[in-house]
Amino acid sequence: MSMSKKIIYIIGAGRSGTTLLDIVLGNNPQTFSAGELNRFPTRNGIPPLLEKESPKFIFWDNFKTKLFQKFKKFDFAGLNDLINKYEYHLGVFRILFGSKSSKSRIDYHEYLQAFFDTLSNQIDQEIIIDSSKYPCRGYHLSQIYKDQISFVYIKRNPIGVVKSFEKKEIEQPPKGWLMANIYLFCVNMLCLFILKRISKSSKVVAITLESLTNEPEQTLTHISKELNVDLSHSISLAKAYAPLKTGCLFDGNRLRLKSEIVMEKVSVKNKNLTFKEKITWSLNSLWYNKNLKSNN
Repeated sequence: MSMSKKIIYIIGAGRSGTTLLDIVLGNNPQTFSAGELNRFPTRNGIPPLLEKESPKFIFWDNFKTKLFQKFKKFDFAGLNDLINKYEYHLGVFRILFGSKSSKSRIDYHEYLQAFFDTLSNQIDQEIIIDSSKYPCRGYHLSQIYKDQISFVYIKRNPIGVVKSFEKKEIEQPPKGWLMANIYLFCVNMLCLFILKRISKSSKVVAITLESLTNEPEQTLTHISKELNVDLSHSISLAKAYAPLKTGCLFDGNRLRLKSEIVMEKVSVKNKNLTFKEKITWSLNSLWYNKNLKSNN
């Protein structure tokens, strides 16, 4: 294992602020905001919706060339098979019951190592921010990089997440009320399960989107102390609600398409709930209100 950098992996459900957190953490001299790196094979190594002449596109195009010079075992179709097998949520059964010596698992870990080795050699920053958010991917990265990787688990008020999933005509596909609730509950319970398994070897900190947007100085200071990483520049920008550079995110939500964003406060009101909102809160308050303790 030749990678000399460290990784901060952002874990959580979709629409919970993972891309925003990636951008905020990336506004430091020693952090590289990389976005949803799990999407690299799915996108055939092409960052979506970027002009070919843009610096971000050129960076990832060069990266793709260097990666396949290093890792020649699979094409994108083969890599997608590995991603589907080990990173999607049903991959938890391979974590529980699969063999560590299986050929496909070894191939998958070799791909992850080649990916981060290549990225490490291409950047000057000391920390790579990966906001892929999938719990099973986080687990496998923790098995490879152990004390080189740390985790930030970001949660969002479940009522806000469900409302976001019900929106149409945005980049990510919508979900109906029932499916959004099922997804949200299952993914966050899986996050808790995975983080409990890896917290003995890796540093883990949990935050909420509401605390990040409404109390950025306290929240980022907490992350900084727990993970032992300098976030002073992010803290100074975030507490002033100053413009944040979006970095070089490969994939993520529509925020990545802007050169700069300004963080906005998120409502935390849970009064005068509708019947459906009360069900959403009751079902998902189990994971939202649960304190996450790390052994570090």
